[in-house]
Amino acid sequence: MRFPIFLIPAITVIWLLTGCAKQTDPDALLESDLAAYDFHMVQGDGPKVGKPLVIEFWATWCGPCHRLFPHLNNMFEELKDIDIQFVAVTNEHFELTREFVRARQLKYPVAVDIRDLYGRALKVSYIPYAVIINEDGQVIWSGHSGKLSKTRIEKVLEADKAQSQV
Repeated sequence: MRFPIFLIPAITVIWLLTGCAKQTDPDALLESDLAAYDFHMVQGDGPKVGKPLVIEFWATWCGPCHRLFPHLNNMFEELKDIDIQFVAVTNEHFELTREFVRARQLKYPVAVDIRDLYGRALKVSYIPYAVIINEDGQVIWSGHSGKLSKTRIEKVLEADKAQSQV
């Protein structure tokens, strides 16, 4: 008895869908600490669990993102003083991103999320876009990356702490 060859594609599709669903489910990122998931770091250190985190979404082709690079470089230097993590995330290819980061002399940590799990989980609908995540892994602010500043981040984190103590 011969195996029906037409079943191979069907079995493969079922295997892929059931085997990969948990690994590629963007909603799973929100069920636990976002910083606990592995970024593919192009430059700098990945985020640590239990510390506030700013994630900035961008792309090499995005003109408004390019205009923010000097602002983000400066802000990253300021954030070092107050122990807040920062990572810029793109869903582009690793090599393209690495060359772009070198050419633009970006100073802050940059990561690749080729499957866009973070963007989908956080419902990012435009770039440049940023989120602030508290030490418990909860999103406490989101919006245009151009609105980010050390002062805004501090105020958002302070308001979150005050609210959690109530």
